[in-house]
Amino acid sequence: MGGRWAAALAAVMVLAFACAPPQNIASVVSPTPSPSPTPTLGADGRVSGTPTSAGNFVFTIRAADSGDGSATISGKIGIVSALSAALIPACARYCTVELGCVDICGPFGQLSGGVGPYEYSVAQGPLPAGTTLSELSLKGTFRGLSGYLKFTIQITDAMGASTSIAPTFWMYDHVSLAGGACQGRVSCTVKLPYSAGTPGPTPTVQVTSWASALCPNAAGPASPCYPTPAFSAGLQSGTATITLTYSANYATTRGTLTVQITDNSLCAQGVYCSSTATVAVN
Repeated sequence: MGGRWAAALAAVMVLAFACAPPQNIASVVSPTPSPSPTPTLGADGRVSGTPTSAGNFVFTIRAADSGDGSATISGKIGIVSALSAALIPACARYCTVELGCVDICGPFGQLSGGVGPYEYSVAQGPLPAGTTLSELSLKGTFRGLSGYLKFTIQITDAMGASTSIAPTFWMYDHVSLAGGACQGRVSCTVKLPYSAGTPGPTPTVQVTSWASALCPNAAGPASPCYPTPAFSAGLQSGTATITLTYSANYATTRGTLTVQITDNSLCAQGVYCSSTATVAVN
């Protein structure tokens, strides 16, 4: 810090040397806020001291000679807070990520103080597979194996100050739903196992589409011959239960049902992690 102040006060020496010897350099300081301890001004125009708070250090320097000659110069030096990095609240213990997540689950830290621009580098440990470092965030698609991974990032500012941050990422397998087959008259019920996803509230399950089996048509192309049945879906203890109720006057129904399970973790901006499965109805 002394070097910065000395550069800012270089003009003071010009004033001093222009006066008749012997010269006397005195400082009149009106800082906002005042560094603590108060910096001292040496006979050579150099300032020493360690500021402990950020703000603008406003000062006035007066140089006087052995006669009645004197001159003053005023200046202001900006003092920034010390460089610091901290984990975001969502990663205070560890960052929770579902494999397959793209970008949205990558932020892990926040920066304060220092003087930009900043440089970011991996100081220790590999990053999760599929990701790259982008300031205090990971970009890309999280891939590889589930489990936890800890790494250290070093940040250096334009003044040469540095700090580090060491997040832990806990990665979970992508939510998965098994397919199945459903048979019955008038209605049918099928139980589909689901697994993985991040811990937390129970996922949701819904039917997303129905494709009826085709019936031959002597007059033209085959066409769907089974109307869309009614559906109900629920989740309990690792199992999705799907019930189909066929349309009136249809004792049987044939087609393919698509079911989607969605958990409570984001896998992209505004998109929650999900998986689909098909049910053959015959």
